[in-house]
Formats: sequence, structure tokens, C-alpha cells
Amino acid sequence: MGKSNIMVIGGKGGVGKTALSAILTKLLLQKKERLLLIDADPVVSLTYAVGMEPKSTIGDFREKLIVDSGKAREATKKPMKEVIGQLVQKNNDEMELLVMGRSEGMGCFCGINDLLRFGIESLCKEYDNILIDCEAGVEQVNRRAVHRMDKLILVTDTSKRGMETVAQVREVALKYFGDSPFTVYLLVNRIRDENDILTTTALAKEHGFEVNYFIPEDLTLLKYNAIGRPLIDLPEDSLSVATLKAFVNNEL
Repeated sequence: MGKSNIMVIGGKGGVGKTALSAILTKLLLQKKERLLLIDADPVVSLTYAVGMEPKSTIGDFREKLIVDSGKAREATKKPMKEVIGQLVQKNNDEMELLVMGRSEGMGCFCGINDLLRFGIESLCKEYDNILIDCEAGVEQVNRRAVHRMDKLILVTDTSKRGMETVAQVREVALKYFGDSPFTVYLLVNRIRDENDILTTTALAKEHGFEVNYFIPEDLTLLKYNAIGRPLIDLPEDSLSVATLKAFVNNEL
């Protein structure tokens, strides 16, 4: 297998980033290529959004190493690919899941992010596509929780704050990954009418963006969220799925 296609999803919290990540997962699976889904947000929302539950997480693994020096010594004797590979949850022949889990201390994600980065790097050649749902904001990109990226998918709603956040994420990504070219995409979520498109287009331009896709407000998605149904089960004719299908087919 050749070089994997690594896609990183970032943006402000509350803009629907994880929901769109789940829909992208659904659509990427239709390609019948091996997919590694990485839930890199400590609240593990994406795991539930794709109909799975977190079992073995990087956070739990690191905690065991801290409290048990014998396990720590044993782990360091094995290749990191093998160690992290044991934490991958299998859903079917196409998709596998790696969950980051909780942090190891108040405000400190350094150790977990290092393990995550090494795990991605060692596993990436085993998959055609890797989709990473990062935590909100710029922290993981700043700490280089990913070793490289091919596509940076930025998600915002129509708010100025959301646009400011994706601009920050892009700036940090260019700082740390500028020596390895990657493509930036901007998805604007929860579009209600033509006025939203016009105002958000102007706001994006102020921040040096061109909007790639506008995702309409999706009542079916809202209903699924309300009852806790996995978003990966959204029907093909739901507005968000239909719009993102064009994005996946044309860009990913």
C-alpha cells in the first residue's frame, strides 16, 4: 500500500465539526478503502457519532503505564506500531477506530498527544485514508499531535468567532507543516438562507478564505442528535449528507 491520505478536521467547538466528521466517515466508507478513524477529541463525541463506544483509549493506556512500571517496561520493548495497534477498535473490514480518550492531568495533553502522533505515524501505511477529528481550537495542531497532513478540513458556522478560529488553525498549521504541502478546505455549516451565504462569503474573504462548500441546516441531523442516534446512519437524502457527498467525490 502506498502513502495514506491523512485528513485533519479542525474548528471551534460547537460548530458541528464532529457531526460533519461522522458524515465524512460514512461517505469515505462507501469508497471501500481501508479507513482509520481517529477520535482525537478527549470527549470522544465522534466515537458515539459513528455508532461505537470507547473501549481501549490512548489515555487509559498511558495511565496504566504510569501506575505500573512493569507494564511500562514491557511496552517499551515492543514496536510502537504493535503497542498502539492493540488499541485500535475494529468495526468492519473497512473502518477501524483509534480513540484518544481523556487527558493525563489538568490541562496537560502532552504525553497523550505524543503517543497519538507516534501511533498515527506507525499505523498510517496500513490504511488508504486516515480521518482525524481534532479537539476544538488550535492546541493539537500547535502540539503537532499529527506528524503530517495532506488535507486540512476547517469547519465553521456563520459566526465571526468561528471564522477567527479556523483562521488561527490554518495559521498554526502553516507554521508547523508549511514545509510539506497540504490542501486547506473551508466548510461553512448550518446555512439557513441566501443571506447566510452572502454574509459568510464576505466574512471568509476578510480572513483570506474562499468557502469550498456551504452545508445547509439539516433538520434530520438535529433529530438524530436529539434522540442519540448515530449520525453515520443518516439517510443519503439528508441535506448534510447530500452536500458532503459532492465534497468527498470531488476533493477527497
